[in-house]
Amino acid sequence: MKKNSSLILVAILATTILSGCAGIDAGGTIRKNPAALHSDYSGKDFSGSFATIRLPGDIPGVPESKGKRARWSQTEVEQVLYLDADCQRQLFEQLPGWAQAIVKEGGWSALVIAVGQGGFAAAFPGARMANYALGGLGYGFAAGTNTGRYRQDGSEKSAVGYCVVLNAWEAKKRYGILQGINFTPWYGNGHSELPKPANDRNAPILPPAMYNGPPPQYR
Repeated sequence: MKKNSSLILVAILATTILSGCAGIDAGGTIRKNPAALHSDYSGKDFSGSFATIRLPGDIPGVPESKGKRARWSQTEVEQVLYLDADCQRQLFEQLPGWAQAIVKEGGWSALVIAVGQGGFAAAFPGARMANYALGGLGYGFAAGTNTGRYRQDGSEKSAVGYCVVLNAWEAKKRYGILQGINFTPWYGNGHSELPKPANDRNAPILPPAMYNGPPPQYR
């Protein structure tokens, strides 16, 4: 009885915290079926787990780079959105069941509402949901709950961001696309935004580079 009372208390406190942070609800990085997999390239369901960096032109001491900045047209936008969406799909399929439940319900706060205050922790006894709420007890209930939420969100961002880095690297080698377009994973609070197209689809692309080394490594 004491254990159940503790879980309910955690659930109520978590509900209060999560409801107050609904605008910045963590856990919104990975989706089961992102829009770009269905030719919707509006940016809906973009993970926001990385920043897109274009190789600049006019690099000092490199005359070959004069006026040659990497192209960023709607074509590149669509390619990046597709790679991002496919990474989300594949990662979702490999998430633990409790993490999939969070995604399906629309995030932490939505899951709290879906199962009710008293059932939030109790509904997932083997899912370590309570561990996220209690993970930072040394900092107090509020800090513990949010520590768990943002730890989960940071983990999702890390996975998606690095997945895109690797798949883009592979696509450059195999298909010659996204030349001069690079990606930096974003692990912080909130989500990054994809830049708007800066060039026409018919603008020239940079010549293919030689990718003979190992894939990019991030720590």
